[in-house]
Amino acid sequence: MNRSLIDRLDLACWRFAAAALAAPGAEVVPQPDWLAMATPRRPIEWRNHVVRTPLWQRLHVEYFALPGEIAVLHLCAFPRPEIALPILGFDVITGRERATGCFLDLSPTVPEAEPCIAAWGAWVAPQRAALGEARVLPEWTAIFSPEVVAVRPEGLEGFEAGVALGEATLLGCLRDTRQPRAEPQAMLAAQARYIAAQRRNDRTRRMLAGCVGPEMADSFIAECLFPDLAAA
Repeated sequence: MNRSLIDRLDLACWRFAAAALAAPGAEVVPQPDWLAMATPRRPIEWRNHVVRTPLWQRLHVEYFALPGEIAVLHLCAFPRPEIALPILGFDVITGRERATGCFLDLSPTVPEAEPCIAAWGAWVAPQRAALGEARVLPEWTAIFSPEVVAVRPEGLEGFEAGVALGEATLLGCLRDTRQPRAEPQAMLAAQARYIAAQRRNDRTRRMLAGCVGPEMADSFIAECLFPDLAAA
């Protein structure tokens, strides 16, 4: 069956959410039904899955789509404050027949997490050529590691390679339980810097505001997409 890239991304989102829910010790974090609360200006699909595990205090998988036009898969996972892990971020944006962006990173938090980032970067290096053309990142993305993947996927093969790389990274993070301890306040400070930078991504806000209005876009970003973890 010939599926559009939007349909393929939809299926990938379900796999990512299922993987998060199947992680050892995973617990669902109840969320508002943002789609039910929205008064969309156009028909949309919107799903949000949030879980916590013994290693990850918040793992969020989002699917947002204008059916038949564009879809976004967003994944962000923040480690528990006492666990020395990087922040996992993954985003894919696609139309029916062409993907415009694939972004993947294990972003710096505390020094004890640096070996994890370096090992992941070495694993990713030989796979980069299959992903597509590199994209220039804006200034706010200084929070990312030097190993960040930021590409415009090349055809179906590049799209599938990017999704597979994100899925393998997620599964590896969920399986790896041997992590050094972190100083909680240092980790929370690193996460706060990451969240503050991500909230400066005006492209995300503009897209959401264009579909559900600026008030709901701002609420979703502050309460679900990139919430204040120190207050959680």
